[in-house]
Amino acid sequence: MRYAIVPGELFEPLGWVLARLVALLEGVAFWAAATFPFVHVAAVVLYARESLSGTALVLLVALNAVAIVAGHRYNRDRAGERR
Repeated sequence: MRYAIVPGELFEPLGWVLARLVALLEGVAFWAAATFPFVHVAAVVLYARESLSGTALVLLVALNAVAIVAGHRYNRDRAGERR
């Protein structure tokens, strides 16, 4: 019995799309992590006025931490080219 052999070139477009998607998600996470401190200022003010619960404030901090971890590699390759 013969089996079909799938050439490696068949999966190249899929790898390119996946790499672009990961780069996009890293970029969104990086910029979200960069803008979250401004959201935290507003959240602390709302917390002081008792308009925001402590749980929501903790969730915002946790979301910021996730964005930092997910976006820490954003544009790392290009940063070396500029030097």
